[in-house]
Amino acid sequence: MYLLGNGKLVTRDTQNPLIENGAVSIDGKVIAAVGTTKELRAKYPDADFIDAKGGVIMPGFINAHNHIYSAFARGMSIKNSKP
Repeated sequence: MYLLGNGKLVTRDTQNPLIENGAVSIDGKVIAAVGTTKELRAKYPDADFIDAKGGVIMPGFINAHNHIYSAFARGMSIKNSKP
């Protein structure tokens, strides 16, 4: 288990959209808890701590949109085509 904390945590909760000194507890591939850095360090004192150093902690985004032909055509130009 580890904690990612000491950052501005974006929660996407309409009542509390930002936790100024927020942290996320991660256990394997599961987010176990979200709260302030102080709360989670007290709750999980043995967890490894990763310091966000005041940066933004937010949900990840995955762009699954792609065009498979683009992967094959990368770096290839069309003959007699203007860029």
